[in-house]
Amino acid sequence: MRLLSRLIKRYLLRYYQNLQLKKSNFPSEVWIENTNHCNAVCIMCPREKHVRNKGIMEFHLFSKIINEISNYKDQVKRVHMHNFGEPLLDKRLPERVRLAKDLGIKHVYFVTNASLLNKKNSKALIESGLDEMKISFYGINEKSYNSVMAGLDFNTTLNNVKQFFEIRKEMNAKKPRIVLQFIPQVLNDLKAKNKWINIFQEFIDEEIGDSFSFSQLYNFGDGKEYIDVKNKHIVNVCSSPWRVMVILQDGSVAPCCFDYNGEIKIGNLYKSTIYKIWNNKKYEKIRKDFKQLSYDEYPICKKCDVPIN
Repeated sequence: MRLLSRLIKRYLLRYYQNLQLKKSNFPSEVWIENTNHCNAVCIMCPREKHVRNKGIMEFHLFSKIINEISNYKDQVKRVHMHNFGEPLLDKRLPERVRLAKDLGIKHVYFVTNASLLNKKNSKALIESGLDEMKISFYGINEKSYNSVMAGLDFNTTLNNVKQFFEIRKEMNAKKPRIVLQFIPQVLNDLKAKNKWINIFQEFIDEEIGDSFSFSQLYNFGDGKEYIDVKNKHIVNVCSSPWRVMVILQDGSVAPCCFDYNGEIKIGNLYKSTIYKIWNNKKYEKIRKDFKQLSYDEYPICKKCDVPIN
């Protein structure tokens, strides 16, 4: 019975998922890595395995990318201006956001550790038209935060976050809405979640759309092994190649954010366009292979916890 149940789950679920996967001529979500530099060494992040060159995306390349996206703005649900790095290390980030909004991009969003979210950056981001910002804040006091988000300082970041809410209120701004994220698993404290909520509860404006987010630890491809995949069966079709394109700071294209070293090479925006790469033979092969649960040519995907049961 167990084998039968496994077969049903494996094939019927895959069949159903395949029916839902329909490729459009342009990705519905584009991630643009403005930089892969980071000022933190968070314990859950595989930064020690990050070997590709670090840099900040040249503005003319960013402009080219955003201009192309604007031609498909009715199809693109969100532009995610972040990938494997701290976006606020890029001093031109507000300028990039403003360009995207001026060109009619519906939803511009990024994730930050907020360590550099000072008064100047806060005002600039609010004025840029940024729609949403997720703040990763993994700690409830100096000891827990400084150990989990190594390289950062609890009090500095906390003051930045509180100051941002105050500035947004003073400016009578409705954007960006804030998502505050916490990973309860990283702290050995059963009451950590409630303690963390109490730190920020008074600042959250639910009418604007502010919210809390509680995430789980994941493997980040081959980065960390929080979830054992060695004895698990691959039963899921990863949907990323049908939805998302990740553009690294050097213009290279990766199929998803978990490919943090850009091992799966699909194309480069210095030499091509989003449209051409999205519809090229390499992307089509990935989609075909994934539908068949054939991940053998993609070692990083075989170590990911997304395709397993």
